[in-house]
Amino acid sequence: MRKRLVLVALLIAAPSFAGPPEKGEGTITLLGGLRIVFPRNADYLSDQPGATHQPVQGAGLASFGYQFDEELHFKIELGYLYDQYKNPKGDLNVRSVPILLGVDTVLLKTERLSFYGGGGIGYLLNTGTRGGVDNEANSTVFYAALGLRVQLGGIAALVLEDRYILASAAVDPQDPNRSLTVGGNLLLAGIMFHFFEPDDHPMHP
Repeated sequence: MRKRLVLVALLIAAPSFAGPPEKGEGTITLLGGLRIVFPRNADYLSDQPGATHQPVQGAGLASFGYQFDEELHFKIELGYLYDQYKNPKGDLNVRSVPILLGVDTVLLKTERLSFYGGGGIGYLLNTGTRGGVDNEANSTVFYAALGLRVQLGGIAALVLEDRYILASAAVDPQDPNRSLTVGGNLLLAGIMFHFFEPDDHPMHP
């Protein structure tokens, strides 16, 4: 019975959720995609005989935001990035956890589409592992992004985003004086869920 009441409440509220998030709404966005490591760290590879690197890796990001007004969408973001350098003398595996504060603003909007630009700052918690030895090398990070939100119906929207993260860190335990690119270009796709805050929309608790 309780499940039916929740379903009915969502159906009644669905028309009010039309379009990408509006003023006074909270958001949760789950994104996944590809990271393109650029620059390629060519000088590091040239000093490591036999080393190879695949510049395209996987990436994941979760964003928790609030639409402060018609233009500004503030976000706290957490993610996971992985990178690997193959080497006959021991592979270097790099795991990075971004912790970011970001903001975006709508540049162009229609009834169902929002094209936005944004950026942010934060930290990358980096751990490099090589030959069984770990090395933690955290770094400050800046990012810029362009994206598109497409309303899917109800409280969900499709999000496509191109983001560049600027960050470097000395992650190799065997070469702690050399910084490597730990950021790169992220090509992300995912789903945003947006919902009303009770104080701003008392008819939808």
